[in-house]
Amino acid sequence: MIASNQFATYVRRRDGDKVLARIPQRAFGDTAWVTLAIKSCAQHLAPAIASGKPHDIASAVRAIAHAPTLEQLDDVIGAACDAALSEAYAVRDTRLISNIASARSVIGTVVSEIRERKARDVISPAVLRETVDGYVKIVALLDRGMAERLDAVGNLAARIGSTMHQSASTIHDAELAGRLHDIGSLTLPGTACATDSFERQPVVGEAFIRSVPSLAHLAPIVRSHRERFDGKGYPDGLQGAEIPLSSRIISVAAAFVDLVTESPERAAVLPYDACHELSLAAGTRFDPDVVAATLHLLRVRQRTNRSA
Repeated sequence: MIASNQFATYVRRRDGDKVLARIPQRAFGDTAWVTLAIKSCAQHLAPAIASGKPHDIASAVRAIAHAPTLEQLDDVIGAACDAALSEAYAVRDTRLISNIASARSVIGTVVSEIRERKARDVISPAVLRETVDGYVKIVALLDRGMAERLDAVGNLAARIGSTMHQSASTIHDAELAGRLHDIGSLTLPGTACATDSFERQPVVGEAFIRSVPSLAHLAPIVRSHRERFDGKGYPDGLQGAEIPLSSRIISVAAAFVDLVTESPERAAVLPYDACHELSLAAGTRFDPDVVAATLHLLRVRQRTNRSA
């Protein structure tokens, strides 16, 4: 005979499987979160709906309101309600069917409150910049040269985005992601962030940035900054417009900074020669529109300097 607590665990797992089967594929962008959300649904939302108590239902929804996006929250809650409704119809439980209808109204109200709260809690660009400043300062303690390079790439990426007349949010994301784009190349003492190979660095950087909630939206940009426009880059082999625009901008900015900066591996080249190298790789390694904007930006600055 199964003990009562074991049976409850079994029921929760079974309910979780039913909910999981109903969630749209788009919700699986973050598998770890989906797994946690399913567990929360099985343990909190289904029993709350069965109880018919609005307070319990509202508490259960808030317990799973840590979704990265509200679309995922809607998907998981909707799937949980649909699974419960199917179960109710299967056993002809009219009371549960009525409870589910009432629960949807309560859920709608709570989700609206969550939307409003999240809209108010949007972190300001200044706070995000201060957060990135803090990480770059930590990098500087380990490798001052890398910190200076990260700052240079971020600043140039922002200027390229501005030259391309991109939105303020795109320019801001390009700057911040540019200042963090190679953070995965560091081996931080006492952590598990060591890179296995050169091609693993964007993935390690993505994982690190995704672990910081306020910066998580920059993680895909960092992951893709070593993709190539012709699809021969890594880690995912993305091509053309599949690569986030901010990643394409950072790729060009990083290449220019590397070319004009002396390193143990190579001598620095003149800005004019660096521009020539970028133009040769337009359409293969780099987005031609980003290269064109970069050349325009750098040539305008050169003319301004001469006339000063």
